[in-house]
Formats: sequence, structure tokens, C-alpha cells
Amino acid sequence: MRHESKPNPKPMAYTTITRGFEAAAYPKIVRELKDSNLLVKQKALIAARELLGSSTSYVQCIAHGITPAVITLLQDADALVRERAAGTMEYLSVKEVGARDVVQHGGIQQLVVQLQDEGTAVRDAAYGALIEAARFDVVRMALVKLRKALPLLMNLVLEEKLNRSLKGLTLLNACVQVRNNQAALKQLVDDAACVPSLSQLISCGRHEAIQEQAAQLLGLVASTFTDAKLEAVQTGCVPKLIALLDQQNNVLLATAATAALMMITIVNDGKYAVINCDQGLERLAGQWMDPMVSELVCVNITQCITNVAEAPEARPVLIECGAMERLVAIFEGVAVSEIVKRGAAEAMRQCKFNYLPHQRLPGREKQS
Repeated sequence: MRHESKPNPKPMAYTTITRGFEAAAYPKIVRELKDSNLLVKQKALIAARELLGSSTSYVQCIAHGITPAVITLLQDADALVRERAAGTMEYLSVKEVGARDVVQHGGIQQLVVQLQDEGTAVRDAAYGALIEAARFDVVRMALVKLRKALPLLMNLVLEEKLNRSLKGLTLLNACVQVRNNQAALKQLVDDAACVPSLSQLISCGRHEAIQEQAAQLLGLVASTFTDAKLEAVQTGCVPKLIALLDQQNNVLLATAATAALMMITIVNDGKYAVINCDQGLERLAGQWMDPMVSELVCVNITQCITNVAEAPEARPVLIECGAMERLVAIFEGVAVSEIVKRGAAEAMRQCKFNYLPHQRLPGREKQS
């Protein structure tokens, strides 16, 4: 047969999502996100992520208003839509232009609300989006301006299960591990009463990843506020931080613990908390005081020893437990960096201190 009859093509279902051609794709995806049909919204959120994965499409989607459309879906009655909307917010926040757009349209506030969503998958997605967005200063400032966001996060860290507690601590650290962090730290200390909470989180029996993130945050808080240092001593943080040094082979945990101890031992109460801790000085000057294991941990410990040795009671104990011999070995080591050697020299001088003026640092005695 020269011609063959065929049935008419069947039209696509209304809920079918197809990508528009070139410039038509961007207003089309926004219309589909605003559609009243549940299945269309669910599929459109997946299609939106595909578009946002392209640099060119990313900018065009934002220009055509995809951000407010996705933020609106965070309040949808359907849990799957809320989950996918929160996940799409993470895609929107990968670049600063998107993060700024999210802040401008109130997306950060809505994501904070979703941290208490009844759906665990929605909460997970909201944490992911906030952690991604918190890389940018504009988002961190927005979280601080909400006033209730950081205290809420601190409470949720204590209440949630392991994976979300860890995400919460990661987000809190992202908000304060930056240059302009005074407002965030002040909120954590004054409004969230974070020091007792962090004392719980570094306790024995907690997961090491939780202990590490909590110790990091404790060190940052204690680095700024004297009251936080004193509160850390009062809530029993010092013995718990020293106990973290007993856990072998976890360099990140040891780094966080020694950094926090370094800040807390600036005040006299912190020094005597180490002295009065069971074998506190001996454990401080133990296995981690080795630059071949970790130079950063070693520097932190030498500074801790310098701080604690300002108390007269600590000096004979440090000498008797072999800390001086280790410090001398570090100072005379061939493959040791100058920063570590300088830290060891400071600690040696403080351990041998009797009266003012201070002796010259080891290695500088002959300098004029």
C-alpha cells in the first residue's frame, strides 16, 4: 500500500511536564509551580531542579520569579511538595545571587519554620537548604535578624535525632565561624543559653561527630565572652573536654577540644579547673602533644600549657609528668615548623617561671 492509515496521536496528559523551548522554558516552569494540580506541582519541582542545574538557566529562572513560587510551596498541604520545595531551595542557594533572592522573598524565615515540620524528610531538606545558604553573609545576617532562629536551632539540636542534631550544629557553626559573628555569638550566649547545652553535647556517650561540632561552637563562644568562659567552668565543660582527648585517632575531635580548652584556660577558674581535674595536666600533655600527629593540636596544647602554667600549682606537676621533656623535644625537633617551636618555647618559659621579668624565650637568650 502506498498510503497507510494510522490512528490519531493521543494527547499528553495534563499532568505531563515537558521542558519549554529555549526562552519559553522559564516562564513555563514558574506557571507549572503555581498550578493548582498536586501532581503538576510535584513534577514541576523536579523539573525546576534540572533547570537550576545549568548556569544560564539558573539566572533566567531567578529573573522570571522562580524563587517566590518555590517559597510559596513550602507552605503546601502536601508533605512531598514541601519536601521537594525545600530541596529546590538548596539548589537556589548554591550561588549568592540566588541566596540573596531567597532572603529578599522571605525564604530563610520560611525554611526556619520548616525545621519544625511534622515530616522528617521536610526537616532534613530544610536543614540542607539552610546549610547551603549559610555560606553567604547575607543569609547569616538574615538568620541573626530573625532573633528566634539561633535559639530555636540550639533547642532542636538537643531534641532531634543524631543526623538532624548534627545538621543543626553544623548550621550554628556556619553562622559563627566567620569574621562578623558578634551578634550571632551574643544571641547564642544570652538568648539561647548555649553553654549548658553544649556541656551536655560534649558529654561521654555522645556521638563523636556531635562532640566535635559542640566543642567547636563552645570554643568560639568562649573566645569572645568572659562570662561564657566562666559558665563553661561552672557547667563542668573542662573535665569533659579533657576526656575527649582520651579518644584516640580522632584528630578533628582533639583539635576542637584543645581549641575550646585554650580559650577557657585564659581565665583563672579555667586554669584551676584543669589542675583540679583527675590527671588533668598529665592527660593534657599526653599523646596529642606530638607535632607528627597534628601540628594544630600540638600548638593548641602548648598554648593551653602556657595558660595553665600561669598558676604556680601547675608548674611542678607539669615538670614531674614529663611535659617539659616533651616540650624540649618539640623545640629541638628538626622537622618541626617554627610556629610549633614558638609555642613550645612559650610553654617552656612559663613552666620555668619564678618571678618577673620573664626570661628570654628559649633560643633567643644570646640575642641582644
